Amino acid sequence: MDSCPRPAQAFPQRVPLKVIGRGAEMDPLRMAALIVEHLGPQPDADRAHAANQKGAYTSFTFWVTLPHERAEAPLRAALQGLPGVVMQL
Repeated sequence: MDSCPRPAQAFPQRVPLKVIGRGAEMDPLRMAALIVEHLGPQPDADRAHAANQKGAYTSFTFWVTLPHERAEAPLRAALQGLPGVVMQL
């Protein structure tokens, strides 16, 4: 039985990127710098991030514009290497 084909995706594509980790160790400015380093300048409206704290953990949500289908993986790998990062959605 054939599986369902993935729908075609159009790029550039604007998506949410949530980074969760130990809030005291995480630096959202460094995350934003990595986003620009990997994806290039982002629209003015997407430069701010949202933050939500639960106990010792904080989640930061950034909206990013992916220029092509291969842009997300290197960015996520770089974010995972930052201090305090536990997981990404």
